[in-house]
Amino acid sequence: MSVYNEYINSSAKNIIKLNSNEVFMEIDEKIKMKIKTALNTMEFNRYPYNDMSEIKKLYAKYAKTKPENIIVGNGSDEVLEIIIGEIVTGDKKVLTLGPDFIMYDFFTNRFKGNLIKYDIGRDLKFNVDEFIELGKKEEVDLILFSNPNNPTGIAVSKKEIIKILKEFSDRTVIIDEAYYEFNGESVVSCINEYKNLIVTRTLSKAWGLAALRMGFLIANEDRIKLLRDHKVPYTISSFSKLAAEIVLKYPDKPVENAKIIREQRDYLYEELKNIQKEAALHIEFFESKSNYIYGRTKHKEILLKGLEHSNICIRNFEGNAFRITVGSPRQNKKLIESLKKIFSVSYL
Repeated sequence: MSVYNEYINSSAKNIIKLNSNEVFMEIDEKIKMKIKTALNTMEFNRYPYNDMSEIKKLYAKYAKTKPENIIVGNGSDEVLEIIIGEIVTGDKKVLTLGPDFIMYDFFTNRFKGNLIKYDIGRDLKFNVDEFIELGKKEEVDLILFSNPNNPTGIAVSKKEIIKILKEFSDRTVIIDEAYYEFNGESVVSCINEYKNLIVTRTLSKAWGLAALRMGFLIANEDRIKLLRDHKVPYTISSFSKLAAEIVLKYPDKPVENAKIIREQRDYLYEELKNIQKEAALHIEFFESKSNYIYGRTKHKEILLKGLEHSNICIRNFEGNAFRITVGSPRQNKKLIESLKKIFSVSYL
């Protein structure tokens, strides 16, 4: 296993933060020192430069595409806003998954659109034919979902996405690949064959750079030229630009991070399934293709209070659902110990 530096928020050192899908590794000290050195050359009294050519070149190499196929945004939220804002005007319909990333709801509502959700059901199963049937029945204007799905961790296959692209050839299909590195299957290679495809990416997850707010929109060149006119200039701070230009020169880092996370995810899932089998109260966990594990329990108040007592923070959703970010070996061990205690007969 590679050497890593575990990230601990200095303002909350006793809290095990497993609620935001951040990786637990900090960037290497060597890279951090290069950023600090470069920071001495930054002119704080100047507005940011809008030239993203170096970032596009570096990320294009990593994503196996061309710089001309990329728009750089202030996090993937900005690039999602650009696309949704361009397409969703008035009563336009957006087809997504239920559940999925909450920002899809936010932007669709902001632009007065209507959100249609394909419910992946209690067993978290995606049926591509049913999804297509729903989209056609509702005559949707835009298709958008995260892959792997946030928060459930299920993944739609490349073959299934291509089927969707073909069936909706006159509609834009956005695949949000924020968690791509933890699954390994991408559709970026399809952007030129399928002109209706747009892919979004981020540095916030496997790259471990959530503080930078750096996202990417990837599409064919003609679509990029059209969407560029909808982007507000100067949204990337000088610091984010400077840091990204340094970090992107180390494309092996997200690969290493993702490998470690996958190992911890698989270990954690097996332990959680054992807890599920032996628990005195009902709780269930689902296999994941990302850096988090989705679960359900009718006894969520007991779960949340018990974890709070252990200084562990997880993501709480409506109803019985919750999500646990895969942490460091130490964090995962503490989580497992706490869950065993919470769901044991003696605790109740």
